[in-house]
Amino acid sequence: MGLADLLELDCFTSSVIRDLLVHARQPNLISLAGGLPSETTLPVERVSVGLQSLLRERGTEVLQYGLTTGEPELQEKLAATSPHPSSSDRIVVTAGSQQALDLVLRVLVSQDPSKNVAVIEDPGYLGAIQALVANRFTLAPIPVDHHGLDVEKLDAQLHDGLRPRLCYINPSFQNPTGALLATDRAQHLVRLAEQYNFVILADDPYIELYLEGDRPRPLPPSELVVRLGSVSKTLSPGLRVGWLDAEPHLAAAVALAKQPADLQTSTLSQLLVADLLNDGNWWRTHTEALRSDYRLRRSKLSEALRTHLPEVQVNPGSGGFFLWLTLDQAGAALDTMEVLEDAITAGVAYVPGDAFTVQKRRPNTLRLSYSSGDPDQFGEAVHRLAEVLNPPDSKPNRP
Repeated sequence: MGLADLLELDCFTSSVIRDLLVHARQPNLISLAGGLPSETTLPVERVSVGLQSLLRERGTEVLQYGLTTGEPELQEKLAATSPHPSSSDRIVVTAGSQQALDLVLRVLVSQDPSKNVAVIEDPGYLGAIQALVANRFTLAPIPVDHHGLDVEKLDAQLHDGLRPRLCYINPSFQNPTGALLATDRAQHLVRLAEQYNFVILADDPYIELYLEGDRPRPLPPSELVVRLGSVSKTLSPGLRVGWLDAEPHLAAAVALAKQPADLQTSTLSQLLVADLLNDGNWWRTHTEALRSDYRLRRSKLSEALRTHLPEVQVNPGSGGFFLWLTLDQAGAALDTMEVLEDAITAGVAYVPGDAFTVQKRRPNTLRLSYSSGDPDQFGEAVHRLAEVLNPPDSKPNRP
């Protein structure tokens, strides 16, 4: 018996998006796949100034081990800027919000492995699906529409006997659809959590990237709401700084789970993020510039779709990084997963809709990202995509 016979690896799955990044450097490929921040928005100069200042003034401290729960000044800043009253003992700083999600799942499943059902948005964030499967959760998909999770359908399933341990959502500009959870649905969801005693994991990395109106309202306060945050979309994914804001007993349990995982999150990254967030004028100017940049990108991609794929239904969302496309009746039989290789050969990449689903029932959908790449190439990218989705032999003959 070899090592392979001792391992059960069926719970670990590869991300279609990560696999697509292998093709990202292919010559002439225009990628509308990965949800990476625009390189033009990464604050290189301000980060450089901040690093030099930290190393000059606090050199040995920033290069040393720190606390598992996080650097106190960053915890205090995150607690002070939380949408609801918070405190440092509710904050655990992690290596991105993805680690926060994984750690919470580990803690919850360890409490009672028999209660391992998780409600997940359908379609929903692929990284959450992967984390839930890796932690041996059984997934209960609930549909998402323009107003977020269909809480009425969740209510009906709970009434019929569904008993989840948790519900994972992207409340603001959901990945992949861009949906914003309606206020009445958010209130209803919290009431259901309190009635049926399940945890809501509200993962909100896009909340600052509102491109219309005001900053989204957070979920109502409740001990059963765990908020996950990150600077990956607003500052830099390379800093690997995220956090969770949870009831203190759960936060303490997550900190214990974090100790054997990585001991701590980078001291240098944390203190740099604290420095940037505490620079109020800079942070305000920076986030306004982010919204302006992504608003222009969304507009250019939307215009390209109207020009080259006018028959496709587009859910533009009001913020975030993504457009969600549903093919019309003529293309409804087309499987976007099956033609992905053709698209890459044609020089354009996207993510098929089925990558975000549990039951693989959305073959005529796809996600496009406007967050990275050259917006001046969006027109050519969508032109190439149109040639793949509407090949010449599928078009009606015209006199």
